[in-house]
Amino acid sequence: MMRRQYVLTIAVAVVMGSGVNVLAEDRLDAREQLATAVPEAIRLLENKKYEDFVTSFIAPDDLKKITKEQSTEEFARQFGKGKAVRALQILKAIEGKTPKLDHDGTTATFTHDVKDAPRDTITFVKVGKYWYIQIYALDGMPNHAMQRTRDRIGPDGRSRVASH
Repeated sequence: MMRRQYVLTIAVAVVMGSGVNVLAEDRLDAREQLATAVPEAIRLLENKKYEDFVTSFIAPDDLKKITKEQSTEEFARQFGKGKAVRALQILKAIEGKTPKLDHDGTTATFTHDVKDAPRDTITFVKVGKYWYIQIYALDGMPNHAMQRTRDRIGPDGRSRVASH
């Protein structure tokens, strides 16, 4: 009797454990949809989780370029001191709004009215299955440089320009 109870307890634990794993795997990453990406970005910034924000919302290729010169931790710390407040204001201003999508559906541009922002738009790009904030939106890069950046980056987030 004791042995049956022990086996039953293990069987229930295995079944429940595997059920939890299936549920965790079925959950979507917030970055898979714009409707959930924006609130997630807001949550991270409100909680001052700057490293999580930059690793989640800056495209991996862009983050690699940034971290050639400094660590992710250092970049996140500087971002938190300099650009996080404005980024949070912009994200809150676009939350719930409908963006203008490009013909591929991989670039989404939101307009906002945040005072003293470098521009009145913020753009998300879809790389693979995740949405990322275009880095110029955080940098304040001039519009002509922004267009050159768009021309060099394909819908997959990789450079269209051949390296020499």
